Amino acid sequence: MSIKVTAPLVNGNLWDPLGERASGAEIVELICGDDLRPPPTSVVITITTESGKRVEVRIPNSDTGNASVRIDGKSV
Repeated sequence: MSIKVTAPLVNGNLWDPLGERASGAEIVELICGDDLRPPPTSVVITITTESGKRVEVRIPNSDTGNASVRIDGKSV
C-alpha cells in the first residue's frame, strides 16, 4: 500500500508532507500525532457527495496493512 497526501496552498504551492509512498502508519501519525493513547487502529475519512453518496476511506495504522474504500457501504 502507498498513499499520497497533498494540499494545494492559496499561494499556488503544494504541501507534500510525506512524499510519494507514505505508509498507513505515517498517515495516521500525520493526522493524529504520535502521543495519542491508546493509539488509533486506523483513520477513517468519510465524505458525503453532493449526490448523497457516502465514500469512506479507511487507512490502517500499519506499515504493511491495506487501505480500503467503500461507497455506500460497498467495498470497491
